[in-house]
Amino acid sequence: MSKITSLKTYFLTPAKCFIPKCKARCCINAPLPEGFLPKHEDKIQRRIYSAVNMGQNDPRDTYNSILYSTRPITFIGYDQNGNALYGITKETMEAYQLKSMEDVGRLIGEFEKHKIYNYCPFITKYARCSVYNERPPICREFGTMPGKQNVCPDKSSRIDIIKYSVKKFFNVKETFKELAAMLEEKYQNS
Repeated sequence: MSKITSLKTYFLTPAKCFIPKCKARCCINAPLPEGFLPKHEDKIQRRIYSAVNMGQNDPRDTYNSILYSTRPITFIGYDQNGNALYGITKETMEAYQLKSMEDVGRLIGEFEKHKIYNYCPFITKYARCSVYNERPPICREFGTMPGKQNVCPDKSSRIDIIKYSVKKFFNVKETFKELAAMLEEKYQNS
C-alpha cells in the first residue's frame, strides 16, 4: 500500500465517537445492570415511565439487566408474525386519554414521526451521557465486540472531525450559543 493510500485511509476511516456530532443512537433501549439506576438517581435526565427486568442480557453477564422506558409506551419485542409488541401502563392510558388500540397506534405514530426514541435515562437533551465516567459495561463495550451488531452510525473519521472543527472555529456566533446552552444546563443541574 502506498503512503498516500495509507494516509487517505487513516483520515477517511470512521475512527471514534465525536460528541458534537453524536445523536446518541447507541443509547436507545440500553439495558442497564440491575442496581445501576438507584446508585445514580441524581444524574437521571429523562422521566422513566416503566421498567422491564429482562434477565441476563448476555450469557457472560453476572447480573440481570433492566430496560427503562423513557417513552409512555414501552417496546417489548415482536410476536411470531414479526409485529411489534408494546406495553403501556394504566396511568399512561388515563393521562393520554387513550381509549382504543387506534389511539395507541396514533401515539406510537407521533413518536416515530417526531423521532422520539426510548433513550437511556442518563442522556441529556444535548446527546451527552450524565454518567459517562461511571457508565456500565454495555456502554463501555459498545463498538468493541465483533460478534455484536453495535457499530455507531455517527462515528466520525479524522477528516470529518477536522472539517467540523474548522467550520466551528469560523462560526463564532454558533459556538457562543452552544457554550451558553451547556453552561445553562450545568447550572440547572447543580
